Amino acid sequence: MTSAMELLWLQSRNWGVELSNSELSLFEAYADLLAEYELANVIGTKNRDKIVLEHLLDALGCYLIEDLGHRSSIIDVGTGAGLPGIPLGIVRHELKVTLLEAVEKKVHFLRQACEVLGLQNLEVLQARAEEAARDSYREVFELATARALAPLPIVLEYCAPLVSTGGTIIVMKGHLTEEELSEGVAGSQQLQLELREVRQVKLLPQLPQKERRLVVFDKLGPIPDRFPRRVGLAKKRPLGR
Repeated sequence: MTSAMELLWLQSRNWGVELSNSELSLFEAYADLLAEYELANVIGTKNRDKIVLEHLLDALGCYLIEDLGHRSSIIDVGTGAGLPGIPLGIVRHELKVTLLEAVEKKVHFLRQACEVLGLQNLEVLQARAEEAARDSYREVFELATARALAPLPIVLEYCAPLVSTGGTIIVMKGHLTEEELSEGVAGSQQLQLELREVRQVKLLPQLPQKERRLVVFDKLGPIPDRFPRRVGLAKKRPLGR
């Protein structure tokens, strides 16, 4: 096991996630896929240690939110390279994970990764969030995640129509300004969402330190029929501004 993988194991354990040898092997294989994939730029680096410590480990931080331990279905919106969805699915084999991605080149990588890793609990869905929520995926997931996707009000409008009443949205953020949080909270009121917490993700001192936060919203009731708005409006006219 490489030093990066050892640090992944140590930090995960500190967060209450005990990774087995088979799960660590899957994480290593996933890191190799990300580092060696040549058909598209799906992650922005080919350095395996950075992939493990800045991306895979980042994804596992979601397990600080207790909901992930008892939810049965999640959708990872704008998943890109499969983050955080694939790591979450590696840890909990019974968790049904839908990886939502619109870009065809990234979808090709996701399908290859699922096949190589042999993860039967993952589904790859090629669609925009606005389209998926107008189809059979409307308000069916217990939890939605999003990482490095867009400003908070936009992310919430993408996620809320996909989550059932009583469900949860976890938005992964680095630096989060008071303005962005305020706009997100203001917009969330139209989406039947309520801010539960903003949790800082603390790292062991031997790891590279950077800002990480989990912004958690609860879904209080069915979303109004006018959401999601047509493709592009969430970005063009964000809620809460």
